[in-house]
Amino acid sequence: MHGILVILKPPGMTSHDVVVAVRRCTNQRRVGHTGTLDPGAAGVLVLCMGDATRFIPFMEEYVKGYRAELFLGRSTDTQDAGGQTLAEKREFALTDSDMLEAFQAFQGEIQQIPPMVSALKHKGQRLYQLARRGQVVDRKPRSIHIYRLIPVGNWQKPAWRFGHTLMYDTLCSKGTYIRTLCEDIGEYLGVPTHMSFLLRTQVGPWRLEHAVTLEEFTAGMAKLQADENQPPFEGCPPLPGFFPVDRGVGHLPGAIFDLPDAKRLRQGGRLREDQVLSFCAPDSDLFAATGTTATEESLLRLYNVKGQFLGIGQRQRGADQIWKIRPVRMLPS
Repeated sequence: MHGILVILKPPGMTSHDVVVAVRRCTNQRRVGHTGTLDPGAAGVLVLCMGDATRFIPFMEEYVKGYRAELFLGRSTDTQDAGGQTLAEKREFALTDSDMLEAFQAFQGEIQQIPPMVSALKHKGQRLYQLARRGQVVDRKPRSIHIYRLIPVGNWQKPAWRFGHTLMYDTLCSKGTYIRTLCEDIGEYLGVPTHMSFLLRTQVGPWRLEHAVTLEEFTAGMAKLQADENQPPFEGCPPLPGFFPVDRGVGHLPGAIFDLPDAKRLRQGGRLREDQVLSFCAPDSDLFAATGTTATEESLLRLYNVKGQFLGIGQRQRGADQIWKIRPVRMLPS
C-alpha cells in the first residue's frame, strides 16, 4: 500500500499515536507524517505510506492553515489552556481597532521564539521533555512567515475585556507555533493571553474536506479486506482520504520521457533536457501553497509515457553548459 493518507486527528492523540494506529490497521511499518500536530489540537494530519515515505522531505515546506482562539487576560506556562497561570490582568479595555492593528503587525515575515513545549531538540532532548522537568533553556528566534491572519465570525465588540475570546484564521509557513503567536499578540496589546483552541484546517493541498477520521479509515480498510470481489490493487487503495504518491509533489513541474529513457533514469542515469518528450506545469494552487518560488535549477516530477510516476529529478546545467535531468529520489522499479 503506497500513497498519502489524510487523517482528521482528534484532540488527545499525539501524531505518533495516529501513525501507530494506522500501522496496526494496515499491518504496514512504513508510515510517517509530514509534520506534527499538538496532542491537544485537532485537524489535518498528513501521513505517507509505503513508497510515499521517500518523498516526505519534498512535502515539508507546505504552508499550513489554522483556526485558533485567542483568550484575553491570562497567560500560561504552556501558552495554551492546559497550562498553569503565569499572569492575569482583569482591568483593561481594548477596541476593535486595537485588535486589528495587532493582527496587522504580525503579518508577513516575523521573528518567533519557539516555545518550551515543542518537539525541537536541545542537546539531544526534546524541549517539551525538559519543560516537564521544570527546565527552561535559551531558544534562538527563527524567521517565519504569516501569509494571512484575520478574525472570523461576528467578532466585533464595544470593548474587549478579560475573558473575551477572538477566533481567527491564519495561513503560515512551516515552523510557526500558533500558541506562541497568541502570546506574542498579547504582548503587543499589553495584555496576557493564551491559545484556548486550535484546529489545523490545511496542510498544503489538503484541507478538512479531504480528511477522514481514524474510525472511518479503519472501517474502510475492513470492508476492503472483506470484499472478495475487490480486484487486487497496487499502490493507492480505493479509499476516502487516500491519494496517489505524486499528489504530494504536485507543486513541482513535471517532465515526461519515453520508456527507454525512463528506465535509464530509474537506473541512476542522466538525460539531456532535449530528451524530455514534454513538460507539464505544476498545479498552481499547490505551488502557491508551498510559499516558495521557482528557480532555474528546479526539481521535477518524472513520468513515463504511460503516465506512471517515476520519482523526483532535478534540472541542472553541466560544465558543458548543457541542461540535463538527473534523478534525485526515485520509486523502485
